[in-house]
Amino acid sequence: MKTIDVSDEVFEALEGLAKGFNRSPDEVLAMLLRIPVGSPEATDPLAAFVLGPEFRVKEHDADRYLALLAWVAARHRAEFDEFIRGLSTGRKFLTMSREEILDRCRHNQARPIEGTPYWAILNLDTPTKRRFLARILEFVGYRAEVIEFVCGFIGPRRAAVATLI
Repeated sequence: MKTIDVSDEVFEALEGLAKGFNRSPDEVLAMLLRIPVGSPEATDPLAAFVLGPEFRVKEHDADRYLALLAWVAARHRAEFDEFIRGLSTGRKFLTMSREEILDRCRHNQARPIEGTPYWAILNLDTPTKRRFLARILEFVGYRAEVIEFVCGFIGPRRAAVATLI
């Protein structure tokens, strides 16, 4: 076994990924480098999506946010629908139609979530997108470590890393 020197920040990030996926740091690095280890089913499907080429080609926050919402909706349709229909108080970031969004505020930028009847407001700041995505992921049953990892791809930090791997 070989050793490499990495900064404390890189080491902590790697440990966090390993813990979140219930994998070893070696397995996480192998996933990032696309070196086959074990079966694809052994990793978290959402994590595999985020680390996969379909997601990594998304350059903009809005596209990554919509892709994650669409992925969750496709795999957790009933829970996703229940969550959206339960949004009755406060500001709604997802609605049934573009018109419903425009009725609330003419300045909202909205796009449809692929494969659903829903539309998402996109002119939200990064922390708000992360919080809202985390609420949905928690509602459908994802572990806190996976939620933290996935939400990290909204915004500049991990999104920049995702385009490098």
